Amino acid sequence: MKFRCGCFNLYLVAMLATMQIACETTGPGGAQKGSPDLATVRVHLETHADPIAGTSRLITVGREQPQSMYVSGAMLGEPNLAAAQLWDGNEGQFAILLQFDRDGTRTLETLSMSYRGKRLAILSQFPEPRWIGTFRMDRRIADGAILFRPDATREEAVRIVSGLNKAVAKLKKYKE
Repeated sequence: MKFRCGCFNLYLVAMLATMQIACETTGPGGAQKGSPDLATVRVHLETHADPIAGTSRLITVGREQPQSMYVSGAMLGEPNLAAAQLWDGNEGQFAILLQFDRDGTRTLETLSMSYRGKRLAILSQFPEPRWIGTFRMDRRIADGAILFRPDATREEAVRIVSGLNKAVAKLKKYKE
């Protein structure tokens, strides 16, 4: 049986060129790690410890009153986000509202119906990554909104919300 090395090398070169192009998607114009004006958000689902398969990891949320929990991979992120708002409560209290788009709303509704009583852990990068809060899914969430009190100062919360809204606007521009 004869093997055509030329054909194989052509496929190899095409694959390497594709990988090189894919690695350049976050160039100078894209959102880069540590960008001071953008923020990211990842919503992870609480799960049980799974040391054999390694699909979960132990995290600690909160600095003053730390909560430990096992989480799986990210279920929602800023591509699913429609907007973020800072809500003021009583004196010195505030919360962050994350409003998701149609796909995010559908995902959140499915998670809240399937995993009632579980928590969602929220990770944000603004510019350093940090677990900023949890949200317990006690009921069906059909409106696609999560309102939580972040483990952050008010200045950090303002920076998170403005960075998320800038990231959403940038993603909308690239989708069009």
